[in-house]
Amino acid sequence: MAVPMKLKFEKYWDECCLVLSVAVVLDHRYKMSLVEYYYNKIHSSLAAPYIKNVHNAIFDLFNEYEDCLSHSKVESSQEVHASSNEVHSIDDELSGFDSWYEKKSNLVATHKTELEMYLEEPLFPRSESFNILNWWKANSAKHPTLAKIARDILAIPATSVASEAAFSVGGRIIDECRSSMLPETIEALVTTQDWLPTRKQKSI
Repeated sequence: MAVPMKLKFEKYWDECCLVLSVAVVLDHRYKMSLVEYYYNKIHSSLAAPYIKNVHNAIFDLFNEYEDCLSHSKVESSQEVHASSNEVHSIDDELSGFDSWYEKKSNLVATHKTELEMYLEEPLFPRSESFNILNWWKANSAKHPTLAKIARDILAIPATSVASEAAFSVGGRIIDECRSSMLPETIEALVTTQDWLPTRKQKSI
């Protein structure tokens, strides 16, 4: 019994371990440090390929999101530039400053990516009241690309199936009682909460 359950767990783990590791990296309390710690603990001397796989995955994901955002930024900047032509014609003395500042910003941006700066920052102190979604909401201006990745990755549920059902080797059996409910019974089960008076109505 244990052997087929172990095989089923390993199949499940192979499919979800990477996205779970990426989610850990997006947690400001752990980042790559926790990934390295546990992979070294689990695989010891063979942990390097697993860690590199997570590292490559987060960088590939970041580059993909950054490319999408850069296209949208180019379109918006073209619109802003078109609307600001009239302003430049009025005060043309600072047009040279605008181009200089844009080149300077691009040089600074190409020195280190947003992801690299995020990974180099010290870990956030761990606490029970920490809310990772609130943290990303508050720091979305500082890490705009990573905030969008966190919004999409952290919204994925780890699983919607009970663990005993996911790794059970037995078949799923629906008895006649469950498979032969009348439509009225199903409707009653779905709408029972609407039929029952709420506490608020009782208080009124």
